[in-house]
Amino acid sequence: MELFAMMFEEINHHTYAYRMHRQRTGLPFLLMLHGFMGDQRAFDHLIDGLGEFCNPVTVDLLGHGQSAKSPDPSDYREEQQVADLRAFIHRMHRNTDVDGELFLHGYSMGGRLALKTAMADPALVGGLILESANCGIRDKRERSRRRQTDEQRAREITADFDRFLRHWQQLPLFASPAANHDKKLQKKYRNNQREQSPEAIAASLRGFGTGSMRPCCDELPSLKRPVLLMAGTHDEKYRRINRRLVQRLPDVRFSSPKAGHRIHLDNPGEFLQEVKSFIS
Repeated sequence: MELFAMMFEEINHHTYAYRMHRQRTGLPFLLMLHGFMGDQRAFDHLIDGLGEFCNPVTVDLLGHGQSAKSPDPSDYREEQQVADLRAFIHRMHRNTDVDGELFLHGYSMGGRLALKTAMADPALVGGLILESANCGIRDKRERSRRRQTDEQRAREITADFDRFLRHWQQLPLFASPAANHDKKLQKKYRNNQREQSPEAIAASLRGFGTGSMRPCCDELPSLKRPVLLMAGTHDEKYRRINRRLVQRLPDVRFSSPKAGHRIHLDNPGEFLQEVKSFIS
């Protein structure tokens, strides 16, 4: 596995860490956004496979990995992060010699950010890949309850991060149906989460948790870009969510690989096949 050197970009007073793994002429770019408590290392095991048909780019989102770790929740609000990501994409295009089409992938929290970015600036992306993502919570009462849950989790994170992680990692949502899943990969994933900054993670949850996100479900019909939706066979909550998204998006394809919430981890082979087919 070949991993290129980490690079850093200052955007709107925030430092972002990223890797541009390939710059091959004739191939599109794929910018990948990780989920909550993760970082770009979540996709390391996919880079070689992705490099066969695209130029993968991975980035640590604000508060994660080696990017800036602000303790201020307002830095993580969706308007700020979307503005940062749009600026990052524009700068990436200017700084590369290869003028390839850009596809945007996002997993879970990263999927919500990818969707918001594509809605704000559709011309930026040639296509959108949403893995285990949603368009926000439309019901105001339900959204308020989720904000309360997010706040409680943020307090637990700063009070005892190790205890929170043990509970988080045991949630049924993250159970893998694959009997032969890669135990070393799963362990690496857990270690990556343990290395995150509790204060920054809590601020991220307060600023851009699902309860704080402005829902954009009713705006989806205006997104005139091809979209690939993915939800694992054992993730019934997000299968239901994605069935609703299918009805709203004008150019959409839905796939349900044998996996839980983390398809890229549970079933990397089928994940790569679906992404390759979509981009091709």
